[in-house]
Amino acid sequence: MRIFRLLSISLYIAVITAKECLAAPFSIGAREESIPENGTVTYTVVKTDQNEFSFLPPPGWRAEVDKKRNTLTWTSPDYRSMVRLKISDTDGDTTPNLKLAELRQLISEQNEDSKIIEESPCYTSGLAGLAFDTERATEGKFVVNSRIAFIPVTGGYAQVVLTSPKEEFRTRQTDLSRYLNSFRVTKLKPK
Repeated sequence: MRIFRLLSISLYIAVITAKECLAAPFSIGAREESIPENGTVTYTVVKTDQNEFSFLPPPGWRAEVDKKRNTLTWTSPDYRSMVRLKISDTDGDTTPNLKLAELRQLISEQNEDSKIIEESPCYTSGLAGLAFDTERATEGKFVVNSRIAFIPVTGGYAQVVLTSPKEEFRTRQTDLSRYLNSFRVTKLKPK
């Protein structure tokens, strides 16, 4: 019953987001695969001109697409946490070397009120990138943590961000780890 419900939700999200993204620079779909320890699962598949990205979104989280910003965002059932995927892969046919100083600068530009509290490598299903944990206070009292992961791909990078209240951050990292462990990138052949 649980698998049927997850498949139904994933298919619904895939159909709705595919309709919303027809004019977007990427397309979204779904693909079923059999995993020995989990049975049949439904991957979300995002295709750009250069790459195909596939992953298992956080189960039970609400999905939104922003086609103008090339982002997919999932919000937790309690609306307190979110995971966002932003794809930036339009800078040529090579895979960049991620540079700490440039990524630190990008993070400070995107998150002016945040401070970096930790830096570490991060891993997906077949790729390695860099991750930064940040912290910021909203309205001076509510503390929010984020893990911002950069995964190098052909033409740029995929940026995955987990944002959660500080007291839930360690627990929500499990959701992010599951997502990243399923995250695969395949370079598409030129048309």
